Amino acid sequence: MENNMKLLFWLYRSKMNRKGLSPLFMRITVSGSKTEVSTGLHLTGKQWNVKTGLIKGNATEVSEMNKRLGLLRTEAFKVYHSLVEQQLTVTADLVKNRMLHQQAAHKTILEAIEYHNQILKRQVNINVSGSTLTKYEGLKRKTAAFIRHNQKREDCYLHELNRQFIIEFETYLKGVGLSHNSSIKYIQFLKKIIHMSLANGWINSNPFCNYKCRLISRDRGYLTQDELMRISSLNVKSRRVTVVKDMFLFSCYTGLSYSDMKKLSCKHLETKSDGKRWVVLNRTKTGVRSAIPLLPQAIQILDRYEPPFFPDHDTPILPIISNQKMNVYLKELAMACGISKRLTFHLGRHTFSTTVTLTNGVPIETVSKMLGHSSLKTTQIYSKVVDTKVAEDMLILTDRLAIINERA
Repeated sequence: MENNMKLLFWLYRSKMNRKGLSPLFMRITVSGSKTEVSTGLHLTGKQWNVKTGLIKGNATEVSEMNKRLGLLRTEAFKVYHSLVEQQLTVTADLVKNRMLHQQAAHKTILEAIEYHNQILKRQVNINVSGSTLTKYEGLKRKTAAFIRHNQKREDCYLHELNRQFIIEFETYLKGVGLSHNSSIKYIQFLKKIIHMSLANGWINSNPFCNYKCRLISRDRGYLTQDELMRISSLNVKSRRVTVVKDMFLFSCYTGLSYSDMKKLSCKHLETKSDGKRWVVLNRTKTGVRSAIPLLPQAIQILDRYEPPFFPDHDTPILPIISNQKMNVYLKELAMACGISKRLTFHLGRHTFSTTVTLTNGVPIETVSKMLGHSSLKTTQIYSKVVDTKVAEDMLILTDRLAIINERA
């Protein structure tokens, strides 16, 4: 009987995502009829062994993934034998539908989130940042707490998730102190889990259909030129606070985030043919390439901390302490400079995008490239041209129109 059904695992390379990962499918062939079942795995071409039909490597994670492929194969033949014994006309689609029905009937919401998180965990430091995994682990905790609070049980099945569940989950998140945008972010994370479940055939309908997950646009904080100069000129006696001041200013003049500065090493520094120094790296958060020509202010700071020789090509250059401690010292700096704004390290990236670049006439397309944004739309939200720049541009326009009127 097994000869009448054939299974083949194959990498769908034409559906490769921007991170270089392709989905792995299992093709079912029965008496000439064919169909595919998603394995839920995404791999690079180098990870897949076409001859053996297995994932390359000896790591525990690889063994677990190959074990999953073996279980899928076993399950497919188990379903096939059952259909033959029932004397049904067996087709590839029938085998697939029975497999998916059996899987979906017992798949719970928390199991689906955990399944997703285990895939993410294997991709951390490859094409996924640790912070992304942390957010989805937070989703699992908050979903579990909501189910215990709202439904008085430990978990519920995926097919039970409906529009009312989503509405009540959003209300619950806001009720436990999360802001509107933070609550919506978790709803968006859950939406991704549902899309994955649909793709895997665990559910047949999308409870998020026509459900709006709108974030409220808010102004991004940044330092003005005057505030930036106040910090730059501040004479600091403490060595530790001096280092924090330098690291923050380096972010202000490069747009680098905390995580990207933390990993900055000599392999990210390039000197072009014209002698200009650049920072070129793939962003930790998104994996998108960011290329930044260094301003004199940034070079001065880099020269103070860059070692005369590098013991290791990957050794971080900058003395970055924890983000929490960094923000504590930045609060001290703000008070010493008479700045009332809540000074956090990420404010440096906002300051680069507004005060340092856009306000000084750098095109938003160029700023987007330096920030490592995959979409210009992200830059438009992230940065805004301050009123002084708008006033200056309108003054120029006024002068031009005056000249035109004089000539008329």
